[in-house]
Amino acid sequence: MDCYFSGTAINLCLGVLYAWSVIGRALTKQWHWSAFKANTPYMVACGVFAITMVIGGRMQDRIGPRIVASLGGVFAGAGLIISGLANPDSMLPMIIGFGILAGTGMGFGYGAATPPAQKWFPPYKRGLVTGLVVSGYGCASVYLSPLTSKLLGLYGINKTYMILGIFFLVTIVLFSQNLKNPPPGYIPAGMPAIGSAKHIAAGHQYDWHEMMKTPQFYLLWLMFGFGSFAGLMMISSLAKIGVLQNPNTILASIFVAVLAAGNAGGRVAAGFLSDKLGRMRTILLSSGYLLTAGRHILPMQGA
Repeated sequence: MDCYFSGTAINLCLGVLYAWSVIGRALTKQWHWSAFKANTPYMVACGVFAITMVIGGRMQDRIGPRIVASLGGVFAGAGLIISGLANPDSMLPMIIGFGILAGTGMGFGYGAATPPAQKWFPPYKRGLVTGLVVSGYGCASVYLSPLTSKLLGLYGINKTYMILGIFFLVTIVLFSQNLKNPPPGYIPAGMPAIGSAKHIAAGHQYDWHEMMKTPQFYLLWLMFGFGSFAGLMMISSLAKIGVLQNPNTILASIFVAVLAAGNAGGRVAAGFLSDKLGRMRTILLSSGYLLTAGRHILPMQGA
């Protein structure tokens, strides 16, 4: 259980990416950066995050999740502290700090926090466990958006970066010490007997070599790619959209927090349903929901 709670806590820190719209709005308002310039560190972080997540996941298999997640905390914290050295005329520290270093920290931390939690549970419970652990990432904006807004108002952009950087570095490294993989030959409690209905329902457990030989992997990759592109594009500008809807800054932060709560709740619900209905049925259900929601949103945009 320590592994599960620690993974969730680490993701609650790494989810600072989802609070970027609050920071981005401050950059355009206080430093008069263009929207493109204000979102450039965010875009770099997203790209680096995607690549280093794979590297971090592979590293935690080889050297253990504790070391990899700790490295993630150091990179994330140091990256935010370095971002605090930026100024209105120099974006480079923010690109290096938030984009490259913090992006690497997010990838290492995210890639190392979830797998060990999964390995302690049988396959038919891993959907919910995964959903609960990664819900921390989606839920981060619930507290980070109002906290960041408050810090920006009190201390400005540079000190806000440094305060968050120190907090994340210490917190992530501390919680990383509780992460560990099961010992070799470990059989999770409640693991169904070989040949039982639950064992058969769990199906063959693919390793990554086998996974990459299946067409399902590439279809899932494309699905997540398109879905993430749409979601991350909206998240980066959510606070600005909120301000356009209502000039009250506090309400804009609440707008971001509400989306984060839905993000986190959706992860838990999808994980729970995938254990009960199966992974494929849950994917079809969520895809159908998105299509239905899109049909209602698009006419509203054209109105």
